[in-house]
This record gives sequence, C-alpha cells and structure tokens, in this order.
Amino acid sequence: METCNDFKLGLALSGGGFRSALFHVGVLARMAELDLLRKVDVISSVSGGSIIAAYYFLKVKALLEQAPPEGQEAPGREAYIRLVAEIEVDFLAAVQKNMLMRTFLNPGKNTRMLAADFSNTERLAELLTRYFYQPISQKYASGTKQAWNLLKNISIRPLAANLKTGTRVPFLIINATSLNTGHLWQFTSIAVGEQRIGHEAGDDPIGFLKKFRMNDDRLTMEQRKILYNISLGQAVAASSCVPGIFEPLQIRNLYKANGKPLTIRLVDGGLVDNQGLASLFAENCTHIICSDASDILKPENHPSSQFLNVALRANDILMERIRGKSLNELFKFGPGRFAMFDLGDSETRNQIFPADSEKMVRALTRIRTAMDSFTDREADTLMYCGYHLSRKVMENNGFELIREPLPATRNWRFLGIRDRFLNNDENRKDLLHHLEVGSRQMFKVFLLKKAMPYAILLPVPMILTLLTLYLIIRLSPMTFWGLMLCFILVLIYTQNQRILKLMDNVAVLRRIKHRILKILISLRFPEPFSYIMALASWIQLTVFDRLFLRYGRVRETSGKPVARRQQR
Repeated sequence: METCNDFKLGLALSGGGFRSALFHVGVLARMAELDLLRKVDVISSVSGGSIIAAYYFLKVKALLEQAPPEGQEAPGREAYIRLVAEIEVDFLAAVQKNMLMRTFLNPGKNTRMLAADFSNTERLAELLTRYFYQPISQKYASGTKQAWNLLKNISIRPLAANLKTGTRVPFLIINATSLNTGHLWQFTSIAVGEQRIGHEAGDDPIGFLKKFRMNDDRLTMEQRKILYNISLGQAVAASSCVPGIFEPLQIRNLYKANGKPLTIRLVDGGLVDNQGLASLFAENCTHIICSDASDILKPENHPSSQFLNVALRANDILMERIRGKSLNELFKFGPGRFAMFDLGDSETRNQIFPADSEKMVRALTRIRTAMDSFTDREADTLMYCGYHLSRKVMENNGFELIREPLPATRNWRFLGIRDRFLNNDENRKDLLHHLEVGSRQMFKVFLLKKAMPYAILLPVPMILTLLTLYLIIRLSPMTFWGLMLCFILVLIYTQNQRILKLMDNVAVLRRIKHRILKILISLRFPEPFSYIMALASWIQLTVFDRLFLRYGRVRETSGKPVARRQQR
C-alpha cells in the first residue's frame, strides 16, 4: 500500500453533456465519504465532465483559500462532504436553467450568430460563466482584484491553515481537440496549447502547436492579451463543443504559420480522448479514478445502409475504438491502482437497482447528452447510479488509497429515489418511462402522457388552419405552395441535427449554406428571424420546459410533490 506521500492521484471525468456531469456528482459524493477527494492531485475533464470539474474546482478553491472559522480545524473529510452536498443542490439548479434554449433567448445575440460575427459556442461560454461559475466568483472573490472567471486566475493558493495532513491541492486540466492538427489541446491556469500523448510518441508529420505558459517572459503583448483574456467558460465551452451542433471556438493570432497569423479552431475533447485519461497518463499519475458516463457503442441488428447513417455509425465505432485504447492503457496500472466507473456496467446493475435493473441501466445510457434542462428524476437517478456504482466497484476492487471501507455518512438527497420509486412497482414503471422519454432531444413533455401540453397547443392548429385558408384565398396557388415549401425546408433544416451536420461536413452544401446566409444578411433577414428564434426559445422555457420540470419533480409514493430538503 502506498504511503502518504508517494502517490499521485488523478481523477478523470468523461464527456457526455449534462448526463455525465450529473452522474459525476454521485461519484464525487462517494469519493468525499471515502475521504478520497482531499487526496486528488490532478483533475482531467472532457466535455460535460469539464462543466462539473470546473464547478467543483472553484468550490475547492473557495474552501482552501478562505480562512476557517475561528476555533475550527482545517477542512477535512466532513468539509468535502458538505461541499459536494452544496453542489448536489446548486449545480442541478443551474442545469435546470437550460443552456441550450437560453443560447437563442437574446435577439441581439441571435443576430450576431446569424451574421457569423459571433458563434453559438461563444454564447454558450457566456451562459456557462453566468449561471455556473460567476455566482461562485461573486460569492467568494468579491472585493479581490482577481476574477475567478478568467482561466489564469483559477490556480488554488491555499492558506497554510487549511492544509490538513493528507490534503492535496488539485490541478485542473480541461481537454479539447485542435481541428488544425487533430491533437489534444489543454487549458490549464498555467499553460494553454497542445499536449503530446503516449501513442503519439516519435516524429509527427503534422507537428505540434507549442504550449504557451501564462508567465512566459517571451510572450508578445498580443499573445499575453489573448491568453490573459481566455475565460474559464470559454475553456469549458471549447471542451464541450460537439462538432456539427456547436461551431469551433476560435483563438486568433496566438500562433503564426509562414509568417501569417493562424486561427486555432477547437472542438470537443472527446474526439481524441472522451474519458480524460490521456492527460492523467501524461501527468504520470500513479493512481487513477475514472468516472465514465460517455456514450457506449450499442448493437444494431439491422444497421442502415444510407450514406449519412453509415457515416454516423462509423464515427461511433471509431470513438469506441479510441475509448478501448485509453482503457487498455488504464488497465496496465494493475489491481488496486485504478478504479473505473462505467455508466453501462452490467456486472453491478443488480446490486444498484432492486428490480428492472437491465431496463434502468439501458434507459440511463440512452438519456440525451444535450445541455438542456434535466428533471429532478433524471438528475437524482443519474447521481444515485454514480454513487452506488463507485461504491460497489471500489469495495470489490480494493482501491489502494482507501484506508478502510467507510460507510455512508450523509443522507444524500438523491438517495430518496430508492424509497420513492425503486421499491414500488407502479412508481418504478413511471420513473422508467420518464427516463426513456429522456432519450429524446425534442418534444419530451408531449411524450409523458400528460394532457396539459396538448391543451396548451390546441389553439395552434386552429390558428394555422385559418391562416392557411386566408393565404389560399389571398395568394396565387404558385405563391402559396412556394411559401409552404420554404416553411417545410426551414423546419427540416433547423430541427434535424443530422442534416445540420451534413451541411457543415460536405463542402458543396456548406458553400451553398454560406451563400444563402450572405443573401439573407444583405436583405437584413437575420434581424426579424432573431426575434422569432428568441420568441420560440422564450415559449419553450416559460411554458413547456417548466411543465417538463414539473412532471419530473421527485414525489412521494403517494404521488404528492415533495419539497426539497434543506441542506444540512
């Protein structure tokens, strides 16, 4: 067994949108109980894992930099348990603000996005900063000169009084992928740039973009300005930038190629390593804990032969191969030196869920990875699964850094799922249906078998019918059917993510898209359309999103809503 000072513990938090982030909260809860969170040296995160990793990191920064109350000792196990308990409540509240819909809620921002002056990834970075990271910064860093919203300011500088024996100061690595070279890109408070990983050893014909240290005296004034103004939200947004849905995050003028300024374009770190393990290997960690709630390859008995579906399936297979390569490197650490928690784990599911375990795990692995609102039921079940899975795996595998098996010491809010739903046949089926609906990207509230959403929409077909009759009377048939065709094409284009991905990946279609966009901009079309987008987002947020969250509240077995327990 390792002694107190001869190990380096790395924590990897995988990608997978808000689904993975909520699963990771459950893992953090059990790690806090086992007194492992205090021992983490490096946190490596990807995509959705980066959202919760940055949030947790700022909480730890606040804990270790604030003077302990008079008469109290340095933060120990109980302090980290209380910290995760705060995250359990506050992080879900931020998730339920629905980042996806809020991206289009501001007409002015919509106009900028439509005019190609401002990307939806930059908008996402603003929202992540506003709803996740800025509240922590305002609470703990108010009155200081260093805003925690900036990447360069997030290093933890603990007070000596807070460093209890065994407490480590964690280092955060946020991983993205460089489209320029295809290499792993790292954001840290110390340096920004590409990182060479194990299987890239030796000469690389593409070459690496050098990593810039924030305190390098050789930086030009322009480079210094660029690096110093990278926000934590931008780093997380780049790590979460799913190709085809979000535009690449751009960093201009940091590098030069052939004497000309180079624009770096960054996307989801999952293209290189969706588990976040590569950065931990590069950091020479001796022990690794990997929380993996990413998409797993699912069997298809009758795979489609259509071009786009084949391309998407091929991409899923390649991602699974990359995952397998990373896990093979992890398994080389040997027994007791790593712990791996896989959301799709079939070996422990019967120990976690008392009944319908296969259906429950399958439903959880199929929940959307989007950044929209997650209901209490979805969130609590994901946290519950992450908590119990990590508990079972570490107990069974004998992770070396656990001095002794510690029992649960807090009545976590998400544990109420078992008594309210899992131990009751009728309520469990209701929960299972809710989780299965959660796999849909759109129109989820209409699939919950509730009358209210349909009642709200009832006047819409009547209005559309009257409008259609009016247009038929007032317009010529050719004009009318031309407008209808345009409406249908716009609807298909804006609602089908696969079409969006195809448009961006096929050069001819991408050129056509940009030409149409230029014509619309010259006609000032984006301005009214931006208001339409904002109105649609507002309706979704204030009506249907609220209904979805209401139907997903955690309830007693009697069906009556349960008020959230106050944090202890």
